[in-house]
Amino acid sequence: MKKISALLSLIIGMFGLLLTGPQAQAVPAFARQMGVACNTCHFQHFPSLNAFGRAFKANGFTMTSTPLIESDNFSMPANLNAAIFSNIRFQKSTGSKDPTAHTSNNGEWIIPGETSLFIGGRISPNLGGLVEGDVGASGASPGAGFLASIKLPFIYPVTNNINVGVVPFSAGLGPAYAYETLNTGAVGNHFMNLVHTTSMSALQYIQIAYSQEELDGNLAEGVGLYAASDTFFVTVAKWSHNHDIVDAFGTSAQPTSNYVRVAVTPQIGGWDLGFGAQYFGGNSNAVSQSGGTVDTSDPACPANCPIIAGATTFTPYRTRAWAVDGQMQGSILHDMPLGVYIGYGQAPGSSPGSAQNLYNPYSETKKAASIAAELGAFADGRGTIQIAYLWAKTGNPTYSGANATTLGLSYLPWNNVQLALYQTWYTGSAHSKAAESSGDAYGIGNLIDASGSGTSLTSVNLAVGF
Repeated sequence: MKKISALLSLIIGMFGLLLTGPQAQAVPAFARQMGVACNTCHFQHFPSLNAFGRAFKANGFTMTSTPLIESDNFSMPANLNAAIFSNIRFQKSTGSKDPTAHTSNNGEWIIPGETSLFIGGRISPNLGGLVEGDVGASGASPGAGFLASIKLPFIYPVTNNINVGVVPFSAGLGPAYAYETLNTGAVGNHFMNLVHTTSMSALQYIQIAYSQEELDGNLAEGVGLYAASDTFFVTVAKWSHNHDIVDAFGTSAQPTSNYVRVAVTPQIGGWDLGFGAQYFGGNSNAVSQSGGTVDTSDPACPANCPIIAGATTFTPYRTRAWAVDGQMQGSILHDMPLGVYIGYGQAPGSSPGSAQNLYNPYSETKKAASIAAELGAFADGRGTIQIAYLWAKTGNPTYSGANATTLGLSYLPWNNVQLALYQTWYTGSAHSKAAESSGDAYGIGNLIDASGSGTSLTSVNLAVGF
């Protein structure tokens, strides 16, 4: 409680300074397509969005300032917009060392970490696209392979300020990937921290911002509908936990789960604000198929042997959770950018004899609250200080408490390069020696952002985009 009180006092003090701070600046974005630097779309550093970044996304990635190839019913940029994102990380956690498996408890180098190829931008005046390819994927599990995510927003401008979009999507970031612009962790690719996300964001801890790939290898896919302006956005989606390797001749997705997101994004006193709520409901099947076999008895063999399809398995899941969140982005003192992010979420427990809740395998309610702040304290705001506190209950009645305090430093030597040092301390019964030795099958009771366990996690991270 003392830690919570101290952090609340700090944030209240920051809020007291808000009315005296100058207005934050926001200018155009999407590097190659817009012909501008990355920080015109991002607040403080990538991947957090500013107001213009939200507008660019609301327009379905179609805005451009580069030359177009145009004719009747055709309008596309002259150049293909592509980029690589990658990181290199060293991390060390304090759990017991395993002599048979090298984890972060031993201290581990990850070279590279996430490495993705992004291709996206304008397809037509009313259609954009974004494809992410996982360069390091092995294809060993369902949903693996090159394609990590894809979305195709079809947009229609209802007024000069309101766009409506339909977005078919498939991604490991859950149904919020259809359309989301707040930086609270409501979707995993918009948050101030690239590494210790579940330790700093309640929404990330509840794991509603992505599908539970570690359970069965599946991710999320579906169709979203959004309406967005500079002061609000609303998203609804039908989706399933079913980003499998499927095609017209195999097993197709059945998007039967529900997702609803409502948020307001006003500008008040020179500050860029955001407040919203998320709802996850319904049920869906995760589909997996066992490997097929070659029909060697067919006359076409051996030149062109047909494949006998393997068995299809349907695993039902309940997709039940909700969350509320908020953010404030602006500047204080001498143009020092400040972002403050809060969140709270819950996922009901799973009952014996019924389908498991995708977000909580345990019997009790999983819940979390977080408050985080980032201040551009040095190097003209390119160097930041991060602080966050997470209070959480795992849903596991035996090992329930899972709290985390995080401090971080980040520095942008260039707008597309980030160096960062993060330190998180964990407290609560879920991080005890007894919990560690219990062998939690889901890895959720003792959830930390690493391959190991324990009461502390240190990460040094270099992230680049080019």
